[in-house]
Formats: sequence, C-alpha cells, structure tokens
Amino acid sequence: MKVYISMDAEGISGIYKLSQVMSPNKEYEFARRMMANDINAAAEGAFNAGATRVIVNDAHNNGDNLLIDQLDERIELISGGIRDLGMAQGVEKGADAALLIGYHRRKGAKGVISHTYSYGSMVEIKLNGKQISEHDLVGYCIGSFEIPVVFLSGDDLTVSDAKDSIPGLFTVITKECISNNAALCYHPKKNAYNISKTVEDALKSYKTIKPMKVNGIINLDVQFSAEIQARMASSIKNAVCLNENTVRYSGSEYLEVYKSFMQGAYLAAMF
Repeated sequence: MKVYISMDAEGISGIYKLSQVMSPNKEYEFARRMMANDINAAAEGAFNAGATRVIVNDAHNNGDNLLIDQLDERIELISGGIRDLGMAQGVEKGADAALLIGYHRRKGAKGVISHTYSYGSMVEIKLNGKQISEHDLVGYCIGSFEIPVVFLSGDDLTVSDAKDSIPGLFTVITKECISNNAALCYHPKKNAYNISKTVEDALKSYKTIKPMKVNGIINLDVQFSAEIQARMASSIKNAVCLNENTVRYSGSEYLEVYKSFMQGAYLAAMF
C-alpha cells in the first residue's frame, strides 16, 4: 500500500498564531518540531497499517519547513516552493490513499490562522459557486488521480467542515479554536497517539471512502486582494476576469483547472 501525505502548518499541534509558522520569527523552530511530531505519527500509523511507501509533501509556504533528519527514515519528502501541483505535489506518483495533516479553515471563517491558500493575495475561492477551503481545493486534485482522502487533522472547525465535504473521513482534532490567533491546544504527545491510531484505522478502511470528484463544467472563481494580482493571474490559459478582483478558471476536468489556478497563484504572488 502506498500512502500520500500533504502537510500544512496551521492545523499542526501547538500552533495557534501566525508568527509561529513564518520562518523569520523565533518561534518557527518550535513549529518545525511540531510538524515533524504530527508527520511522524501519521507515518507510524501508515506503516502499522501495512504501507510500503509514504511520500510527504511539505505544502506550507515555500515547502522548506520539515527537516528530513527529524523524520522517520522510511519517509520520502518533497521539499521546495515551485511545484506544478502545489499542495498536491507528489500525488501524480500514485497512491492508494491520501492524508491531509495540519489543515485549516478558509479566510473569513472562524478558525485558527484561517486563510485561503495565500495570506496576502487571495480573499476567497468558490468552486461552482460554493466557497471552499484548502482541503476541498487539494482534495479534488487528489481525487483526479482516483485517490481517496481518508484522513485529516486540524482544529475542531476545520474537521467539522472536512467531514461535510468527505463522507466517511477519519479525523483528529489537534486543538479547539478560540479565535484566529488563539486556541485550546492538546499536548503533542496526545495528538501523536491519536493521529497514529486513527490513520491506521483509516488506511485499513480506505476502500470504503470514495475519491473527491466534480462532475460537469468546472468554474473556480478566485477573488484576489488587489486588481493587479487578478490581472496578472488572468493572463494564462482557461482564465478570464469576472471583475477587477476576481478571476475564473474554467474547464471540463478539475486537474486542468487546478493547474491553471496554480499558475495564476504564482503570478499573483509576485505582487
């Protein structure tokens, strides 16, 4: 069994404010240890369930957060910031099941460090008219490769959203949200135990969970913070400006729309 893991930072154990997950700050090294804590726990659960290969995508910011010497030696790690599939990079190598570790809620919603894909450039993303979070955005890309998302960890509100999106999803709540910058955090050792055990259970049942799919024409509408960001992000294939701040990426297959979105996101981030 091959297992794919996409890791973000905001839903990781012990994380409750933005400065912890930004590299210039003194608390960032603590966050890196906490990321390794949760990833190693997920990998342990995967290997206990019979995994023969575990690929981890360091999907937070520039993909340079996890230190490979702090990880289980059986893990294969994707690092680096320029990636065609972004937070889903590595899924193209194939897997039987996917895990989302340390995920968070969308911008504007109550949640620990809630935001939508990019701190500085994006206000919201809608998929066929419905506001979505990153677990949806990434989950549908993973589903394009016929791989089910079977597990997610994050704060209590993120977990609630994800369960609505993915029937049968296994989850672990790492903290309870108080505000965007505060949380009731559970001890990382407790979270590690729960993550390991729940991932093992999820992978033993992965065939009961269906890959995330979108049928028909796909419209991915992205509202940017600034007009220039939208203008830059609309200069690629499958993109059109709906107004001065919103770009629509359209197509008949989610993967092609997602790739166009990724190209637009990189262009918008230049501003």
